[in-house]
Amino acid sequence: MKLQHGLFLTAVIGSLVLVNLLGLRLFGRLDVTRDHAYTLAAATRETMGALDEPVTVTAYFTDNLPAPYSSNARYVRDLLEEFRAASKGKLAFEFIDPAAQETAADKEQKREVKQDIFGRRFREPTSVEKELTAAGVQPVEIRVIEDDQQQTKRAYMGIVIKHQEKKEVIPVVQTVQGLEYDLTSLIRKMTRPRMPVIGVLQGHQEPALREKLQFLTSALSQTYEVRPVELGQAERFDVALDALLIIGPKTALSPAEVKAVDQFLMEGKSVAMFLDSLQVDLQRFNPTEATHGLGELLSASGVTVGDRLVADVTSANINISEQRGYMLVQMPVPYPFLPVVKRLEGDSPISKGLGEVLFPFANEVSVTPADGVQATVLARSSNKSWLENKPANVDPRRDWRSESPTLTGPHGLMVQLSGKLKSKYAAESSPGATPLLTESKGEARLIVVGTSAILQDEFVGQSRGNQALLLNVADWLVLDPALLAMRTRGLQLATLQSELSDGTRNAVKFGNALGLPLLLALFGLVRWRMREARRATVTV
Repeated sequence: MKLQHGLFLTAVIGSLVLVNLLGLRLFGRLDVTRDHAYTLAAATRETMGALDEPVTVTAYFTDNLPAPYSSNARYVRDLLEEFRAASKGKLAFEFIDPAAQETAADKEQKREVKQDIFGRRFREPTSVEKELTAAGVQPVEIRVIEDDQQQTKRAYMGIVIKHQEKKEVIPVVQTVQGLEYDLTSLIRKMTRPRMPVIGVLQGHQEPALREKLQFLTSALSQTYEVRPVELGQAERFDVALDALLIIGPKTALSPAEVKAVDQFLMEGKSVAMFLDSLQVDLQRFNPTEATHGLGELLSASGVTVGDRLVADVTSANINISEQRGYMLVQMPVPYPFLPVVKRLEGDSPISKGLGEVLFPFANEVSVTPADGVQATVLARSSNKSWLENKPANVDPRRDWRSESPTLTGPHGLMVQLSGKLKSKYAAESSPGATPLLTESKGEARLIVVGTSAILQDEFVGQSRGNQALLLNVADWLVLDPALLAMRTRGLQLATLQSELSDGTRNAVKFGNALGLPLLLALFGLVRWRMREARRATVTV
């Protein structure tokens, strides 16, 4: 019997050793997460499968990094293994420890520590560090425990991607969340024969690209060419444009510009409109009137943008300054003019899996689509929302204790239309003039949002939901929906129920904390009583 147990134990240990040895050579992964966070997205597989020429990826990771950086390195290696398999060998990668590339002279130079005139210690960079800096890979300072002491260590965690003469760099991989999207979008950018062009309309006191829309410009430029456009004396927009963004015009578009936007849609292209009735200065909270002149054009597609602000109990906080004695302190207060949409709606790649999106100073948007047009409301305010008549009091110090607004929500905030759109100018015909298109060629795409502040740096910078929404809109406009599902993986919270009563919440909380110990105690008590009962029946 002992020999059999020994053979069985030896077989089990041997099998485990064999499985681990095979695991070093063979790669595999079982993904049981809800949104398949550890499985290559369809966009990645499509991009890798379409590679015609080699792409090389060099990952510079310092060896023996402490947690959590060590797991990041392992994740990057596994991810690149999957990229290589999906590309059928067109993508090659290598992992390099910069310290292993150092020469004897570099190691000697690292020992030479100098001091500046302020007594601060520093050393000259080695040849390897200079090469990495030139390549765009930046070092990071991390804290490690060596020789029973806490020390600061210079480490590298960067990725360089090369295709033909093009090069893209991820300087530091501090988190792996979103890394697959970053790699895929950069490889797409490098291997595309032509980069799609997104125009941003200017000339109507819109927010400046270099002042309030820097994040938009920077984020979209990773995958698209972002170009400010003005119509000028032309009747049509440049044919090189693939999509048009109209963001917060303060003065109305001219009739010629409205007609050009209409005909841009009729060409089967895409437009996203972010429109305001009021624009608010966050320093002084002074609302100013805004007009866009696109109301009749939108009515032809069944869209109506209201002129009253949506206020919502489900909103973000805003900091206000208060004098406390000799100190000026920042106090967070609820601000109903910053509605937060917990979860976007509709079976659209723009909204799927996306939530926690801010819609600052938004107007109500409604839609009644015509025949042949698919329309979806992507975002609504909560049931505890209402509409504020003009002139709206947007002062964050407003005393809501003395007010009881009538809750009329939910209200639409964002709509999407696609299909055969009808021209506003379908009945017009001018002999000798440029012929007007009365119906869109192919599938036109239109997005209407009741606020432009949703894209401005002061809001998009503090909300990952807003950032993802911006990129989703751009991808949908230029018919690149494959990237959308990948970007929103992991953003949606796995809530069991959106709203819980206090009693249910407390029951779940204490049930999780005390339920398992009580069950174990009950199980032990039952087993003890069963054993006592059997013992009592045993006769001597």
